[in-house]
Amino acid sequence: MFANRNEELAILNDTLESGKAEFVIIYGRRRVGKTELLKRIVTGKDNAVYLLGRSEAPQDMLRRFSQLIADKLDDRKLARFPFKSLDEMFYYVNERRNIILMLDEFPFMVSSEPGLLSIMQDYWDNHLKTTNTKLFVCGSSMGMVERLLFDYSSPIYGRRTKQLKIEPLRFPALTQFFPKSDFDELHKIYSVLGGTPAYLLEYEDDILTTIRRKFLRKDQFLHKDAEFVLRAELREPRYYFSIIRSIASGNTSLGRIMNDTGLSKDVASKYVATLQDLDIIRRVWPVTERPNTRKGIYKIKDNYFRFYFRFIFPNLEYVEMGEIDYLMEKIELELPMYLGRTMEDLIIEVVKKHHDILPFKPTKVGKWWHKEEEIDLVAINERSDEILFCEVKSTGEKIGIAVQNDLIRKAKMVKWGTKNKKRKEYYMLISKSGFKENIDGAICIKAQEFIEMNLSTDDK
Repeated sequence: MFANRNEELAILNDTLESGKAEFVIIYGRRRVGKTELLKRIVTGKDNAVYLLGRSEAPQDMLRRFSQLIADKLDDRKLARFPFKSLDEMFYYVNERRNIILMLDEFPFMVSSEPGLLSIMQDYWDNHLKTTNTKLFVCGSSMGMVERLLFDYSSPIYGRRTKQLKIEPLRFPALTQFFPKSDFDELHKIYSVLGGTPAYLLEYEDDILTTIRRKFLRKDQFLHKDAEFVLRAELREPRYYFSIIRSIASGNTSLGRIMNDTGLSKDVASKYVATLQDLDIIRRVWPVTERPNTRKGIYKIKDNYFRFYFRFIFPNLEYVEMGEIDYLMEKIELELPMYLGRTMEDLIIEVVKKHHDILPFKPTKVGKWWHKEEEIDLVAINERSDEILFCEVKSTGEKIGIAVQNDLIRKAKMVKWGTKNKKRKEYYMLISKSGFKENIDGAICIKAQEFIEMNLSTDDK
């Protein structure tokens, strides 16, 4: 299923119509839909050639590419006399002047023929950039793409005309995958499977059934795909697995990660930095603090990885022993707290993009915490000295005035605002189950209504 890529499609279609040579790098984690996006923009175009990289010998790659190009462009001569080198292939592309050439899984091609980068540099600099050739280079290995295409030492560094990172889908796109599901179920789906299309297509009936059938059966790809994705990026994955597992279980500071994993500061810092570079984890700070403050903590970016390393990876022994019922009971018991955290993140995600419900336009949105105290969402406008404090409740119980009073108590601890100028404060309560009484002095709204009011047409 192809959904919610309107912005990316518009960029790529504009590229095809640019009237000049284009060298476009498309990258993103495996299974986010890069290949489907490429295929979508060239459907029906006779001059478009799609080539997929594999782990194979250079001559096998050349022979295969020759056949694919000959078939697509109906070139009988090329079918009889395949390319003898990549030089010949790019010479052929240059002579055609207006080929759309898509090189998918590009790092595999370079592994088969390391000289490919230098050949591309030569042909782009001296020939292709004066034609109407459209060259799309696509890769799934984030680390390899960075080294091969974005690193200063790469032969093709600086040649790209555009780059496009394909991210997992945002929450609103789930309505296209599951049009009959209500907000509560969509929230659970997003919390467990994240926004990767290939994972969303594995959903069955309800989220607990999906967990049992897709995560706890060894023959299903969701059972260990998180590990396979990371193994493709990392040479020594075991320490990285330990760090991600530690963060998923609540150890979000470097010190707590070190205590939990037994890694030294130097080693933990190195591995954490690598995971940030690979876009697996990110560092966040209290919204009222400057970036890089010591108060920063680490979070797993993708919900599928977060769920896997929170519930599956630490409990693989139960799967091996066939103790599926026991493990499901354990997951069901701890799932509500996990869903509460993902609800908070979901609300922040929506507010950052759609802030019409807020009493002012914020310049920053995020969480606030200090020691053991935490506020789920804080929005600030640094120019007008306005600040909003928000509590998000995802339980099945309606909430009342006590929640507002506790929010006001915590708000007094937040040190933010211009000296000698009184900040203007607002309070908001967002509840999954509604409210048991009227609450004056706070904006009160059900979570489902909040999400629906803030969905824009371009998300749907």
